Amino acid sequence: MAHEPIEPPEPPEQAKIEAGLVPLVSFEGEEANRQTLEERRSQLGIPAVSTAVLRNGELSWARAYGGTADSDTLFQFASLSKTVAAAGIVALAFERRVGLEDDISADLEGLDLARLNPGGLPITLRGLLSHTSGATVSGFPGYASSGPVPTAKDVIEGRGATNTDPVAISPNPDGERRYSGGGYTIAQYWVESVTGESFEAAMRRLVLDPLGMERSTFASAPPASFARDNVAAATIVDGQPVEGGWRIHPEQAAASLWSTPSEYALFLAALLRALDGDENGGIAPAVARAMTKPVAADYGLGIGVAEVNGAIRLSHSGSNIGYKSNFMAYPASGDAIVTVANAQNGWPMVGDIGRTANVTYGWPTSELLKRTRMAADAEELAAFTGDYARAGAEAVAFSLTADPPELVGKAPSGYTFRLVKTGEATFIDPQDGQEGTFFPDETGRISVTFGDDTYVRIAAEE
Repeated sequence: MAHEPIEPPEPPEQAKIEAGLVPLVSFEGEEANRQTLEERRSQLGIPAVSTAVLRNGELSWARAYGGTADSDTLFQFASLSKTVAAAGIVALAFERRVGLEDDISADLEGLDLARLNPGGLPITLRGLLSHTSGATVSGFPGYASSGPVPTAKDVIEGRGATNTDPVAISPNPDGERRYSGGGYTIAQYWVESVTGESFEAAMRRLVLDPLGMERSTFASAPPASFARDNVAAATIVDGQPVEGGWRIHPEQAAASLWSTPSEYALFLAALLRALDGDENGGIAPAVARAMTKPVAADYGLGIGVAEVNGAIRLSHSGSNIGYKSNFMAYPASGDAIVTVANAQNGWPMVGDIGRTANVTYGWPTSELLKRTRMAADAEELAAFTGDYARAGAEAVAFSLTADPPELVGKAPSGYTFRLVKTGEATFIDPQDGQEGTFFPDETGRISVTFGDDTYVRIAAEE
């Protein structure tokens, strides 16, 4: 008599994470609102979020939440592509006996090097993969599937249907880290030039197949062999789909990896084993050591490397139109978490799950934010309402209206957020912890700074 397979019980930590997410921001005298994972997903209007957890180098659990998504549903992993790509590129360099500090300019045949690198500076894989080469173009918006899509060479040279500036190498004498997807696209071009293979084929041979990442691909869009109904389509706000399902990224090394959290966890498990000296885990220890040696500003080759509460955390975040992703891995314990959401406003959801995992498992975690909520009436809030543009730009980045005692922000995409007063002209977004202080700039116009970005209120007559 046939029996249905018995599903193993979910780990208690999984149940705890699902039952109550730890908020980034709490307020003095107020009980923290620990929503369930499903309540939070519903509140944010995120169609699907998927996560996987490693414990001691082994997959502990993986689950997707929302709609028809399951743990095999493919997502576009955005800049988490860089970590996997870096592993393959470094492995290829070792295979071909190319030093990470060698000038690879001679291998970039077909590129206009005089335009790309007018100063004739050495172009090295270490510089490209650590964002210290001086390469320009931070990120890429991708291309609609219905229109023309440029090649990687087009992207580097800013030709044809390319929607970003040409990539250029500028002097960077201090080795400063300036995030550059453009640098990764040069590295992608190098791979194709020296191997004669497509980037997807090279990465499959060097990384994906050795690690058993069968559903993962660096193809710009999932091939026909993938069931369309098991790919999480990109969404903007409240489930509104991106035209064509997703944006296409010819900048494959920088942004186009399609994967699942459980398959990405296979990559992280192999990386952690390699750091522990495993010679037969699919990633060579020398590759792992090269990747995780910090080059500048807590970053190695395609991976963040930082000390958090006395322990090393490896990490990377990813942001494409309609997808947000993040991983954190801890070499000392062999633990890791990977999370991805198919929504433009997915950051709070991804952050909440990662933060709650850190607290639940006792992993090193950044300090949670505690603030005092201050009262604000309509008259006070009115001083800050209006349309705001990023300093130096003209397009409206967001608009603020008053809803006492808070400000309500809305981006052109439809994404909304709330700002709580925490000090004199200082407000915080409880969802992502972004805190800004309003001030008059040199022209007297009201401005506000969030992190490294300053926004200026646009006068009504403008």
